[in-house]
Amino acid sequence: MGIPLEKNRLWTGIGVGVLMLGSTLAGAIWGFWQTDAAHLSQAEPLEVASNPVDVDPLPRTSTTAFLQAYADLQAGQAELALRHLEGLEDSLPVLTDEIWKLRAQAYEKLQDKETAQGIWWPKILAEYPNSPVAAYALWGMGKVDQLRQQFPTHPVTGRALKYLLTLNPERYDLLRDLAQHHPQIAGLTPLLDRWRQAQEGSLTPADWQIIADAYWEQREYGKAARAYGRAPATSQNLYRWGRSHQISREFPQAIAAYQALLAQFPDGPDASLTRRRLAELSDLPTAIELLKQVGSGSDKEAPEALLSLSQLYDRNASPQSAQVTRQALWERFPESEAAANTAWTLAWNQAEAGNLNSAIAIAQRVGSGQRDTEMGAQLLYWAGKWQEQLGDTAAARQTYQLVLSRFPHTYYAWRAAVQLGWPVGDFSSGRKSVEVDFEPVRQPLPGVSEATQTLHLMGASQLAWERWQGETPTQRDPRQMSILERFVTGILRNKAGEHLRGINQVAALRFSDDPDPVLEALRQRQDFWQAVYPLHYYASPDNSWHGDPYARPGIAHWSRQFNLNPLMVAALIRQESRFEPEIVSVSGALGLMQVMPATGRWIAQQIGLGQYSLTHPADNLYLGAWYLDYTHRTYQDNTLLALASYNGGPGNVARWLNRYGFADPDLFVEQIPFAETRGYVKSVFGNYWNYWQLYTQEGRTLVSQSL
Repeated sequence: MGIPLEKNRLWTGIGVGVLMLGSTLAGAIWGFWQTDAAHLSQAEPLEVASNPVDVDPLPRTSTTAFLQAYADLQAGQAELALRHLEGLEDSLPVLTDEIWKLRAQAYEKLQDKETAQGIWWPKILAEYPNSPVAAYALWGMGKVDQLRQQFPTHPVTGRALKYLLTLNPERYDLLRDLAQHHPQIAGLTPLLDRWRQAQEGSLTPADWQIIADAYWEQREYGKAARAYGRAPATSQNLYRWGRSHQISREFPQAIAAYQALLAQFPDGPDASLTRRRLAELSDLPTAIELLKQVGSGSDKEAPEALLSLSQLYDRNASPQSAQVTRQALWERFPESEAAANTAWTLAWNQAEAGNLNSAIAIAQRVGSGQRDTEMGAQLLYWAGKWQEQLGDTAAARQTYQLVLSRFPHTYYAWRAAVQLGWPVGDFSSGRKSVEVDFEPVRQPLPGVSEATQTLHLMGASQLAWERWQGETPTQRDPRQMSILERFVTGILRNKAGEHLRGINQVAALRFSDDPDPVLEALRQRQDFWQAVYPLHYYASPDNSWHGDPYARPGIAHWSRQFNLNPLMVAALIRQESRFEPEIVSVSGALGLMQVMPATGRWIAQQIGLGQYSLTHPADNLYLGAWYLDYTHRTYQDNTLLALASYNGGPGNVARWLNRYGFADPDLFVEQIPFAETRGYVKSVFGNYWNYWQLYTQEGRTLVSQSL
């Protein structure tokens, strides 16, 4: 998975006439926001196309008229937008403030600031002073101080502050607000550097707190470490101080920070994790003592501490102590990932030594205690494989059926379905022909306002996301959000184009062990699973393509072009980029299918493509699909090897085949020595299995009848 380059997305028409800054500056601000709004193309498209200016009659329904007005405004057709908005609040009263906002933005687009600032922005402030839309009106009226005070966490405020800082870089009061309330905003790090360097001698501990937290959110851990050292000595600050030094490989400083935390907050909320981290940096006796302290407790760090302790004993020739520790881990925390990881290592070693019955017993004992996790499925699936090796076919089938019923969304559930003879494809599924039945769903969202609900259900994804952010200040910090807020945030974020964070936020709820009863209900929703496994860019990924400016080929097109299973292509994209078109990996791979620049140049030469961009969705899909077809052709349409080559390189695949053979593909997967490639192969096939269940009639029917 690559590291995203967050796009500087700004919503259309964040109010523009900043009176206090003068009319020239006001026009400049409008031009800035309007130009940057062009980057919103990754949001889920509206279902109404923008009409030519002379189209008649106007749309017949209020919903269509609203969507059309928004699309017109996005396309710069302000006059037509105003026609569609005329009288619309009478038939769509729940969105009156949104309609007035669009109207004000249309007048500003027409350079009629007198109407926008004399009628519509003041009207919003007078009648909807607490609405999220009021933030746009305050910015449009130039009331920056009121905007900062009334809506400090509103995304409009963040973008406004960042822009105002480009005009006056010395306004450190603006920068303080930006860092405190918008620490994840793109491009913040150089601003923090300037603030720290310019005012280091006069910064207060509270200032250092804001700077440190912002550096932490920006993943600038070396800089965060220095700032936390001057912030107030809270439990969290001391932990982050130590962790930042540890990540930066400044180990003596990390040890000192961890020790300071344990001295001041020995029973604090970060104490157990701190002891685990400190154990990683300590000598053997100290590490053992620290891990024993954590392992004897019952918080979430205890299982991992016991796992680490057992591994320490193994590495230092204390097998009896290691076994006692593992026994405690399995008995006290049978559902933990640490228990499953320990069991897998032991079971695999037993199987390799020929002790299949022992391997089966370990795998079944711990695997049966797991929740819906990959590792639990892995343990039970291999218990079935080992039962088959012993000739107990009936027991193996029962085990495979258990994997399917207990862990239905995992890679190993797919492998179990294959073993049971289901028509789900095998390791050649990349060439499998499927009939995709893709119908995006929009279900009512829990706990949102009527206006946000209306925007969401009508398909105004970007506006729904904007409004939700303004309504829910805590949404910027997932730790403060309820389960329902996290779910809604993930759904709306994903539909508005922030795919990586949106997918991950909903997916995190899939494996959450939170006892909240609403989780199970959320997991039964169709939009939950479509958010975790979306089909973005299936038909039309972009408004232009460098090969043909009038073509909009997506996953479906290039899959047909290269005889690929479109759901396998989607599965690969989900793993590679979470559908983020501008994502960049640590190794420099770019775009949806994570094509390396050198590979892209080579592919372009093969296909005669002169002009392309790896961050253009359609270009990236073309080049990536060609290469996935190429790896399939290289390995005689074996998708397992094609995927391993796509991630790990053809030279490595050749070495692995020579070393391990390919008599049992399941065994080959587990023996891939690169953890990244091993996990990659499993993840892509696991994604495919879920896409097949969601987006084919065959998959939905078979799963519903069999589970």
